[in-house]
Amino acid sequence: MATPVTRDQFVVTAEGVTHTPTGATFTPHHDGSTSGSLYQGQLGTVLKNGDDHRPHEVHRMMHQLWEEYVAENPDALE
Repeated sequence: MATPVTRDQFVVTAEGVTHTPTGATFTPHHDGSTSGSLYQGQLGTVLKNGDDHRPHEVHRMMHQLWEEYVAENPDALE
C-alpha cells in the first residue's frame, strides 16, 4: 500500500528540494527555469520502516514545491 506524500516530508532551499524519507533530491539548474537534475535516492523501493512512496507523487510534489519557492524567492536563482 502506498504511503501518502505530504509537504512536511520535504526540505526546500535555494539548492533544491529533498524528500527526507527517501533521500530523493531535485537540484535545479540555476538559469531561472524549473528544470534540473533528479537523484532518486531510495525512491521506488519499500523503506525499512515499511513506507512505500510512489515516485510520480514525490516528483509531482517536488515540482510543485520548487515552483512555489521560485515564485516566492525570485532573487534566489541569481
